[in-house]
Amino acid sequence: MPGYIKAKKSVSKTKYAENWFGNDFNMNIYRGCTHGCIYCDSRSECYHIDNFDEIIIKENALFLLEKELSGKRVSGVIGTGAMSDPYNTHEKNLMLTRGALKIINKCKFGVGICTKGSLVSRDVDLLTEINRHSPVTVCMTVTSADDDISKIIEPGGPVSSKRFEAVKMLNDAKIYIGILMMPIIMGIKDTEKNIFRIVEKAGDISA
Repeated sequence: MPGYIKAKKSVSKTKYAENWFGNDFNMNIYRGCTHGCIYCDSRSECYHIDNFDEIIIKENALFLLEKELSGKRVSGVIGTGAMSDPYNTHEKNLMLTRGALKIINKCKFGVGICTKGSLVSRDVDLLTEINRHSPVTVCMTVTSADDDISKIIEPGGPVSSKRFEAVKMLNDAKIYIGILMMPIIMGIKDTEKNIFRIVEKAGDISA
């Protein structure tokens, strides 16, 4: 079960928007991640996050988000997924990311999402609404074209084929979506076959 904390802020201003996926603000409703990726840098000691595999929820995050966005004179793009995946396994029932998208849409902001979660396709309706007035980008991390390999290196996340299904759904809805291939791990995912298969699968979707 996830834990809960009180948050002081819901969004923070990014220092270099042009260098960080074009996002003006950063938002993390969840702290921690359930994907268990073997290459996860958020587990690094430099971030000082204990027990990163355990999900901690900012219980007042949606209240703060609406309060903060309503008070801003200039809109922008809210980025999420930089540290913790907004579509972890708890999001299906808690729907906090979906709640945040409703507020972002209401306040006329854009959104930039980085995720491994195929559940993002559930929110295609809200992303389409936001896209009518503000920028929407989704970066789907796919590091292996092989489901068996993704089960090993990203054991808690959806397999790659499920992510490609989500990519197709969002692409069909005219949402600006791309494949995020990083990190490319030497000896596991840096083969020419793997890289070309990912590119080919993405190309088949956009063709």
